[in-house]
Amino acid sequence: MNWSAFLANPWTITIGSGLVVVAVSARFKAGRQFWRKFWAFLRSKPFVPTETLRIVQDIRQSFWSLGSSDGVPSMNVVFEGHVTNISNRPSKILRAEIPKPPTISTMMMLCDDHVARRHGDGLLPFESADIHAMFFVQAVVAEAGKPWKTTLIFVDQYNNRHKIKNCVFRGLPPPPKQNTVGS
Repeated sequence: MNWSAFLANPWTITIGSGLVVVAVSARFKAGRQFWRKFWAFLRSKPFVPTETLRIVQDIRQSFWSLGSSDGVPSMNVVFEGHVTNISNRPSKILRAEIPKPPTISTMMMLCDDHVARRHGDGLLPFESADIHAMFFVQAVVAEAGKPWKTTLIFVDQYNNRHKIKNCVFRGLPPPPKQNTVGS
């Protein structure tokens, strides 16, 4: 074998010495673990956070009231709360849902101190804001004037479903019936 030709090429020296280091390190447990982790890192999928938001309800401000949609009785449900992005990436809240009866929010917004003007529609890492969501539930599932409990689900851009159980909505008294004067 012509060793002078082998030693004259810097690439062969680099690759050869790298192979020797890999072979020697693989003989020891710590070396094998390092190469397994390195290979797993190269093969891994992109990291998608599974938990991005913390949402707390403001029970004193959340309410429901009777209404109607095309003459059919319905409920107007208003959620008020606070949200914090607990991840180190920007997060968006795409929608809010009530699972029973299935209802998707008709309006949702993030605010800073009740001022609806925000830069962008998401939360920066570790940022907090007020959150407001409104729902029109097609069925009346609560007694007029009494509190109503349900679960809310907020969905972020990674399709993580952040569930808030036992949200309490105080019931507004029904509007007084107006006397109609006949002529």
